[in-house]
Amino acid sequence: MDSARAALLDDSQGDGQRVPGLAGPGPQHATRREPLDRSAGAAPREPRAPSLAPPPEDPVTQISAALVKQLRDKIGAGMGACKKALIEAEGDLQKAEDILRAKGVKPDTASRKTAEGMVRFSLSDDGKRLAVVELQCETDFAAKNERFQNLLATIAERTLAGGFQNAEEAKQDEEIAKGLQEAIAVTIRENIVLAEATTRVLEGEGRIGTYVHHTGKIGVALGANASAEVAAKPEFAELLKDLCMHATAHHPAPIAVDKEDIPEDVVARERAVALASINENPKNAAKPDDIKEKMIAGKLRKFYEERALLEQKFVKDPNLKVRDLVAKRGKELGGEIKIAWFVRQVVGE
Repeated sequence: MDSARAALLDDSQGDGQRVPGLAGPGPQHATRREPLDRSAGAAPREPRAPSLAPPPEDPVTQISAALVKQLRDKIGAGMGACKKALIEAEGDLQKAEDILRAKGVKPDTASRKTAEGMVRFSLSDDGKRLAVVELQCETDFAAKNERFQNLLATIAERTLAGGFQNAEEAKQDEEIAKGLQEAIAVTIRENIVLAEATTRVLEGEGRIGTYVHHTGKIGVALGANASAEVAAKPEFAELLKDLCMHATAHHPAPIAVDKEDIPEDVVARERAVALASINENPKNAAKPDDIKEKMIAGKLRKFYEERALLEQKFVKDPNLKVRDLVAKRGKELGGEIKIAWFVRQVVGE
């Protein structure tokens, strides 16, 4: 090897660079080495310690498929839209629902999956005390079973007699506890759950009316005050049944008798959704606050018309509000009628 070639090879091995056209030992893709600091007193370079901090969490990975499905079942939007809303809401289900509603997506209760089972009411002879019972099971076949129906009737009767205020209290009743145990282990052999067992009382004169849909999965009971003379008339009982049927069929379902009865936190939430919906539109977002307040008032008025029973349009006659129907029947029957409360019981909700 001549001296020039040897010098080139020595140079290539010294700085880690490969010289094109020359063969030689060593890596084919060596990199240039960092020059050493040979100055006097230079401290040796400390190796970099690996980071112990956990990697930042990706919000997308924190949203489970089960949570997305839960939101989808509740509001009826697409899976993608639900996941996006949950990410924006950082996993808060209620906030995600509000985000979707602000974008114009409304809850679709018809798409919700519910448990199997039946609702039953038991009414006292004077029509002023009511037992509300919901019994759940695994299959529709079991719910229609005669033994299941008999157990449901027994629980309703025992709940009315005992004045129970919740299912846990009712399950302390010896006869109810025995019936549930036998149904699970012997007669029906499915998981049977007593989801609701409460008692309601109508104070003052009047009566309670009830209606259970033919499927047995939804029922409404309604207490109305009226004079004893008015309450004794068959037209009064017919009115109560019509109102119960209305509350069963109306969508969205009523959540209070009158708009003043709707909880303040629910109204505040609707106001926030209304404002967010307004700001979704750039043209509306630029409007003055007083104009926005008028728009919010309009949206709240519509909300009251949908969710307050007396503000709803009567399903049998959409030209008539429930409030007007009650007033009209009161005049016809010769006395004032006032809706005191109602219960809307749905299997699985």
